[in-house]
This record gives sequence, structure tokens and C-alpha cells, in this order.
Amino acid sequence: MDDRDAPPGVRAYRRIAQERLDQQRQGHGLPLAGLRRAAMSSANPMATGGRDARTIVKEQPRDVSAMVILVVAALLVPIDLPPLAIFEVPVVVWAVGAALVLFSESWKVRDKFLGIGAPLLGYSVGGVLIGGLRVGIEAGMQAFVEQFFDVSGTMFMIGTGVGVVWLAYRLLDVS
Repeated sequence: MDDRDAPPGVRAYRRIAQERLDQQRQGHGLPLAGLRRAAMSSANPMATGGRDARTIVKEQPRDVSAMVILVVAALLVPIDLPPLAIFEVPVVVWAVGAALVLFSESWKVRDKFLGIGAPLLGYSVGGVLIGGLRVGIEAGMQAFVEQFFDVSGTMFMIGTGVGVVWLAYRLLDVS
């Protein structure tokens, strides 16, 4: 049925629905519109302008592989692998993923640094805070260093998860 043949009320409501859909695509007036589009991507392709996880993998395979490499780096943390020269294997894998993210054209510079900086922030700041809380003030430096290295790997994994989720969100939200 053509829009010209529809009754006036139907045409008016179709126009209103199309205007709302256009506003949602542009994100005007809606808080966290990108997050809403990401959540609805599997249920309603119109919510993300036809973009979903499958189309992102097809359109930007290098960016998706960079995120996968970052996740692999985090998953390698609990595995006790021999170091490569002086570097731990998860650090080398993270560096490869970080380089791929930095050379990508899909993200803005701010998003790149947030995505690859979150694991480092988790490792250092999270290790200091959680390690310090677990030891207390009077235990001494040796106990603090032991606790730091006990929790910093887990904090690296959490930071990597946060960074990859941010990169994936920004990749889905690219307008």
C-alpha cells in the first residue's frame, strides 16, 4: 500500500513514527541513546540504523580482531607461561592488540586511549588500592608488594573487560 493511498490519520502517524525513528538514530533528546541502540540491536535492526554485531564484524574485521586480541591478553594472565625475553606473554599480546587499536581509524583518539589504558590503569591503580587495602598500613613493604602482585593480574583482567566493552560500544555507536 502506497502512503498516498493511506487514510490521512495513518499518514500522520507514519510521519510521526518516522520522525521519532530519525531522532533516535541521531540520538537527539535521548539520554544514552547509543547504549539504548546497542541493547536493542539484536531485537530491532531499525534501532541501530541496521548495524548489529554481525555487520560490525563484516565491516570492521581488524577492529574486532584488535578487541579479541585484548581479551586474549586478559585471559592469558592466570596461565603461567614462560616470559618472552623479559616480557610476560600477556603484556606482549596486549601490546599487539593496543597497536592495532592505535592504528585503527574507527575510533577517536580519546576512545583509543580509554580502551587500551583501562587495563594499565586497572593493573597499577587497582593493584595499589586493593593490595594496600588487603595488607593494611602496618604490614610493611614486602607484604604490600606480595599483595600487589596477587591482585594486579585480576585488576588487569577487569580493566581489559571495561576497555573492550568501551571500544565495542563506541564501534557500535559510530554514526
